[in-house]
Amino acid sequence: MLNPDVTVRTRGIMEKCTFCIQRIREGKERAKALGVPVKDGDIESACMQSCPTQAIIFRDSNDPQSRVTELMKRPRGYHVLADLNTLPQVTYAVKVRNREEGGA
Repeated sequence: MLNPDVTVRTRGIMEKCTFCIQRIREGKERAKALGVPVKDGDIESACMQSCPTQAIIFRDSNDPQSRVTELMKRPRGYHVLADLNTLPQVTYAVKVRNREEGGA
């Protein structure tokens, strides 16, 4: 409500996540003004910034040295609807379940 970069919607309206496009644009403009490329970690989405457990990571998936690229390659990572060739950019991690082997 107090953020001028976000449009306030009436109650009951849901919007698709834009990954804080206003923050991305601001970060790119800041880097351009300084004459430097945008480095991995320079831009944070609001959910990433506010998550105390760092469960949300927003980085450059095209950078092979990025932390998110490493996490995407782990066997726990999966993409929703990837088998339909939708080319998703969001990677989810499978929940770790500690189950005893042998039953009971």
